[in-house]
Amino acid sequence: MSGTVSYLLDTHTFLWSLLDTSKLSGAVRDILENNENSVFVSSISFWEVAIKEQLGKFSLDGINSMLLPNIARNYDFEILNPEAYDFITYKELPLQKEHKDPFDRMLIHLAIRKNLVMLSRDCKFRLYEPDGLQILW
Repeated sequence: MSGTVSYLLDTHTFLWSLLDTSKLSGAVRDILENNENSVFVSSISFWEVAIKEQLGKFSLDGINSMLLPNIARNYDFEILNPEAYDFITYKELPLQKEHKDPFDRMLIHLAIRKNLVMLSRDCKFRLYEPDGLQILW
């Protein structure tokens, strides 16, 4: 890749960057610490957090989830709000029988569509590399 590289945080990567950076790979920590990198967190991740928090699937260790967008900005993460064409073109992302998570699939689609490198530990994301996903962990 030439030129400026921009990154999209998977939801778990975003949360670990706030709650426990020891869970991040060294490469991801280096990217997040370099102020010259453009790092995005999608509003899709905020939606995922809200749903999973409501279902009791996790807690944010005392962080009020309503503050997450402001916290993201304080960490110099840019918030990526999908547009109508990001949603309507979602159908172009091939279905993978091993991976059906709608939040992940939308983040993957955004990363491909916006030419962002996905920062994720999720091994299933590699299924989408032939479709143009750039992934780093």
